[in-house]
Amino acid sequence: MPTPDTFWTYSSAISVYLVVLAVPGGLIGWAAGLRGWALAGLTPLLTYTATGLAGPWLALVGLPYNVGTAAAFTVLLAGAAYGVRAFGLRRGWVPTEALADRPPLPWTKRAHVAVAACVVLATVLSIIVVLSASGGPNAVFQRWDTVFHANGIRYIADTGDGSLTGMGTINWYPDGSFYPNAYHLVGALVYNLSGATIPATLNAITVPVAGIFALSMVAMIRQFGGRAVFAGSVAIVAGAATTGAYESVSSGLLPFALGIVLTPLAAVALQRYLVRPAVDTGMVLALSAVGLLCAHSSALFGAMLFAFPMVVQRWIRREGKVGQDVLRMLPVMAASGVLAALQVLGAVGFTSSAYPYTPWASNIEVAEALNQLLKFRQILNQPQLWLAGLLVIGILSFVTLGRMRWIAASAVILSAMFVLVACYGGVSWVITLSRPWWNDRYRLMALAAIPLCLLAGHGLAEIQRWLSKAVSHWSWVRDNPRVPARLGLASAVLVLITMGVVTQGFYTQANATAVAFLYHNGPESKDREQPISAYELEAMAVLKKLGVGPDERVLNDRVDGSAWVYAITGIKPTAGHYDTGVPPKDAEYLANHFREFDTDPEVRAAVKRLNIHRVFLGHGSIKPYMHRAPGIRDLDGLDFLRRDYANPNAVIYTIIK
Repeated sequence: MPTPDTFWTYSSAISVYLVVLAVPGGLIGWAAGLRGWALAGLTPLLTYTATGLAGPWLALVGLPYNVGTAAAFTVLLAGAAYGVRAFGLRRGWVPTEALADRPPLPWTKRAHVAVAACVVLATVLSIIVVLSASGGPNAVFQRWDTVFHANGIRYIADTGDGSLTGMGTINWYPDGSFYPNAYHLVGALVYNLSGATIPATLNAITVPVAGIFALSMVAMIRQFGGRAVFAGSVAIVAGAATTGAYESVSSGLLPFALGIVLTPLAAVALQRYLVRPAVDTGMVLALSAVGLLCAHSSALFGAMLFAFPMVVQRWIRREGKVGQDVLRMLPVMAASGVLAALQVLGAVGFTSSAYPYTPWASNIEVAEALNQLLKFRQILNQPQLWLAGLLVIGILSFVTLGRMRWIAASAVILSAMFVLVACYGGVSWVITLSRPWWNDRYRLMALAAIPLCLLAGHGLAEIQRWLSKAVSHWSWVRDNPRVPARLGLASAVLVLITMGVVTQGFYTQANATAVAFLYHNGPESKDREQPISAYELEAMAVLKKLGVGPDERVLNDRVDGSAWVYAITGIKPTAGHYDTGVPPKDAEYLANHFREFDTDPEVRAAVKRLNIHRVFLGHGSIKPYMHRAPGIRDLDGLDFLRRDYANPNAVIYTIIK
């Protein structure tokens, strides 16, 4: 269901997000000595580092998080990065010409432009997919976790509280609940700067997700000296593969999807540091690790699994020594720990809290799990066969990856993790091993998709190499001195066009079908009501006009669309999430006994404690098996309530006693 945003408001939200994504991280990266594709790739990650640190640390010292304080924190962090690097240069700890960590294979200017064009194309594909799926740029997300993220962005924007528990107070009051909030802190800036609604802000942040994925992949390939054709091919695959960026978005796992698309950058920062250990490269590695942790708690674990084969390959090839590399990592780990102390302590506290960890206990067949990996599909019935073919070619020709052969080992490790969780998810040790990913095979599939996309892109690049080599032997090519120089570009363009044709536009329609589940516009909800409808949004607008105070809460049902009322209006509900885990005692009691207002003094006491004067009920349910709580059913006709407004899907009552 759409919210009232104009085309220009939504366009400004996208533009603002791109600026917010580029400026803080770009400034910090430049100050730390990053240049070229490394700077371009690491910029989004460093932006999330800056915002993810700013919110909690500002809250700790009693300062609000807003555009001004976020900018000041960014300047402070950039200044520190510049100062550390300058100090290292003066002391001789940083080489004046730091060439060792630069890519060994030069690209021509034409190659740089061509690869950039592929990243742009991947971004365009991402925009087409998301907007085609949503039915509009201001459509409301309908999946489970999205209401929590929407309310979190609104909370930070309205209150300036950037703490790691603050936004959780919308549902888990009064103390809140830990959640890494870099995603929401960036969203709050976009919301405040653009003037868009929360749904439009969420859409704006989601639109370029596959483009960021492509940029991260390209930066990694460039850092390891890969061919430009390989980089461009992987960028296209990143924009086409369902299991890469799109599936996590489809499930509403928005910060997790962010962590996935930023994960390849861990290899960039780690390789730079191991090849040239110095204060500047170590600082970038520390900031990158912190950024992944701030984006999502599992992102750092996933990045470690992804990049570990690269370190092992380094040891096997005797490019480094185990003990020496481990010792060099200690100061980086210490610096990361200090910077992210609030995140680390919060995560440890949350793990030991009363919040339940319920495994999904998936038990599909091993053959089916391998089939899903190979064909880049999990939530769709239609396999991406052309990508599967490219993956097979990439696997068979992995020896030509050179310094990047470790990607094959990474694919084996992460694919094995997916198979374990997908097929043996109920086994106790698998449950423990997969806790960072909530024992969720969909999350592990997205993680495995990173090296699989790289291998598929390698397959596409190999086809271009074979084609170019075959054509180069033609007599008319050898006889024309101008042709060989242009043969590489021409063959790459031909392969790209062919790929676009055979995949019907790089699988945009299939990916749009997958992402549509985020909006409940797809087959998954064909015969079900959406949790939040246009009628409920209309009722929320009416509720806002009734003058609900900032210290009041509105009694609502946990399972219907009313959980969105805070994100849409700024009015606090008693239930701000569909999640039934450890709800506030008063909210739970009222959900079960509110009808007994006249006869139960505890109901009246809970209403008073929460300062409730109105009731807002929507229609439908987030899950078919979740039904309205007994205490808020059939409220019409009760003498302590006055019905102030109703439409086909929503009703508003006022407590008159």
